[in-house]
Amino acid sequence: MDCSRISPPTNKGSFVPEDYGEFRYEGYEVQTGSEVVTGSFSLMGAHSDPITFSETVVLPAPVRDADEVRPTVRLLALATGLSYYKAAAPRRIIVSQGLTQMERAFLTQIVGNGLGEFAYRNDRPEALTPEIDADPADPVRTHGVRGTRPLAAVGGGKDSAVSIEVCKQTDGVGSPLLFSVNRYPAVDRCATVSGCEYVAAFRRIDPALFTLNKAGALNGHVPVTAVNSLIGILVSHAMGAGPVIMSNEASASYGNLEWAGREINHQWSKSLDFENLLRDALAESSDGVPPYFSLLRPFDELHIARRFSRLPQYFSAFTSCNKAFKLDQEARATHWCCECPKCLFVFLILAAWLPPETLISIFGQNILDDRRHLEALGEILGLQGHKPFECVGEESEAREALRLAGAHSGWAGAGCVRTLLPQIAGLTPYSPIRGIWDNIPAAYADALERTKP
Repeated sequence: MDCSRISPPTNKGSFVPEDYGEFRYEGYEVQTGSEVVTGSFSLMGAHSDPITFSETVVLPAPVRDADEVRPTVRLLALATGLSYYKAAAPRRIIVSQGLTQMERAFLTQIVGNGLGEFAYRNDRPEALTPEIDADPADPVRTHGVRGTRPLAAVGGGKDSAVSIEVCKQTDGVGSPLLFSVNRYPAVDRCATVSGCEYVAAFRRIDPALFTLNKAGALNGHVPVTAVNSLIGILVSHAMGAGPVIMSNEASASYGNLEWAGREINHQWSKSLDFENLLRDALAESSDGVPPYFSLLRPFDELHIARRFSRLPQYFSAFTSCNKAFKLDQEARATHWCCECPKCLFVFLILAAWLPPETLISIFGQNILDDRRHLEALGEILGLQGHKPFECVGEESEAREALRLAGAHSGWAGAGCVRTLLPQIAGLTPYSPIRGIWDNIPAAYADALERTKP
């Protein structure tokens, strides 16, 4: 179905979310021999003109067989549509192309859990349980993974660097092919350090959405890792590669707070629940093993930081600060902002394993000696508030990192360490968070064991 494009309102406050009662997944387009995959969506109101959106993903190579990837494209359309659904978060979602049983479960979960933070910040619990209207559809069987060379996501941070180096030590799979969605300086730097081949796909969000946001649309966090994971599977097909390897840790499965009867987890699309949901959705149409898993799922952030501390070749290249990955290039930071919870957490977790001179050379300053950060570090440590809405680890491992740093003569005198160590003295001792190994193929599990710190 094609809707006539209506230009969205441009004056501030002229878009009223309540005027739109339906969000429609109009369809998707994928063709053999084309690098472009398109999804189409619309917001509908009884007394308002429809607003249509078109999002494109540009792959680094042409689609080899459109029928083979169609089930993945259908899931990708469901995931990317959330960016536009949230503009009004209407009570009804219509899926024009129909839904298989597993697709319906997938959509229900990515709305109900993937938009949890968005609903919390906008105080709209109803946004998590819209009515989903779609005709039943039958799954189409495909042949699954064809290649063996791993396609490893590179995000520019410490976790993907650890995974890349483990993949390079995995027997029988060859050097990993790296991929990212869009390109960023930190990603380019880490890919260069790795010495591995690197390709990028590009996600192009409809500019109409940014216009709506300025005019009063609802806005907030969406499950970006869900989108990037599905794009990765399409990249793997286009490049003739094998399984898509992510670097999501055990800590990502733990939420930030309880609200409206739900656990709200900023990292839900990095969690084990999402990993298994996506694997189940892919298995509905594939004859092979689901081509997707997280290599670091067995470990928490503290363990991964220890592994990364043994990879000094990445120290001057990596960046985990989200400000370095802003879509607006003019607002994009070049390295670490040293102010956000992500910067503070990564500094703290690495201070457990690295001396001050090394971290100062990486970050440009000693964050733990800056008392302005006491309140934010208190949230990270679980002393107040709730775990920040960032990709940070659990409070118990943050506290253990502080204890380990405090036992090091170089860190013991830092202002934040001196102040905060006594405050965590009586709190629950650290117990390593252990995730599962179930989804990790044997060759990769063996490499993890051989390369442990």
